[in-house]
Amino acid sequence: MAELKLVLPGEQVATVEEYESGEGTFETEGKVYAGWVGVLEMDDTNKVVRVRPFNPPAELKEGDVVYATVNDIRAAMATAQVVAIHGRTRDMAGDIEGSLHVSKIASGYVDDIHGEMSLGDVVRARVDQVFPSVQISTVDRNLGVVRALCGNCRAVLAKKSENELKCPRCERVERRKLAVDYGDLNLSGVLEVQAPPVRERRDEGEFRPRREYGDRDRERGGRDRDERGRGGGRGGGRGGGGRFSGRGGRGRGGGRRDFRGR
Repeated sequence: MAELKLVLPGEQVATVEEYESGEGTFETEGKVYAGWVGVLEMDDTNKVVRVRPFNPPAELKEGDVVYATVNDIRAAMATAQVVAIHGRTRDMAGDIEGSLHVSKIASGYVDDIHGEMSLGDVVRARVDQVFPSVQISTVDRNLGVVRALCGNCRAVLAKKSENELKCPRCERVERRKLAVDYGDLNLSGVLEVQAPPVRERRDEGEFRPRREYGDRDRERGGRDRDERGRGGGRGGGRGGGGRFSGRGGRGRGGGRRDFRGR
């Protein structure tokens, strides 16, 4: 296979004696030049030179739906190599690995990841975070395993029920968290997938889940109640309800009399 050559606009790629000017090229004074950035294509059969547009690699963003191959499973986390973005034809920009936490696999409680997916499975997932690390989720009904192999004979498993697969060769039955269209995949059409959780910026490049003001008030109220239970907060400790019940404000004398009781 010939090595691909990237050319720039205005770069000479041939002469009219050798090749005709094709897509992405133009002819001037007997010479053929590239009209845009792209990959040079020399058609020796038809003697035509072309420059195919060069598409930059696809980059991930939050909310993207991706296809990834599971390459590691641990107690509370699985990792998967992202191979494509749903609805896009461009190659991925380098090797991208996403982390899938056990709590982000299904809507119900998951005790063991091995019961939801296996090494080598291809999953469809939603990107919840890109920086500083890629975090993915398969909770939605349109997300989950879309291709799986039998753990016994490595044949492609067929869908048996909502979360079960059966091997057509050895009849082994295995459980998976399946995408609803397993076996009849929608690879390019529109997918209805819930948007990822909204997160707020804390520091540049760092995010955290957005908290409502009511949450802060409840947390503050909880601390106040705890402090009051231990002595009515800072003021209560010195007044009534503190360590010495008879101490009122800064009146230490009365407090000491009650404490001694003599």
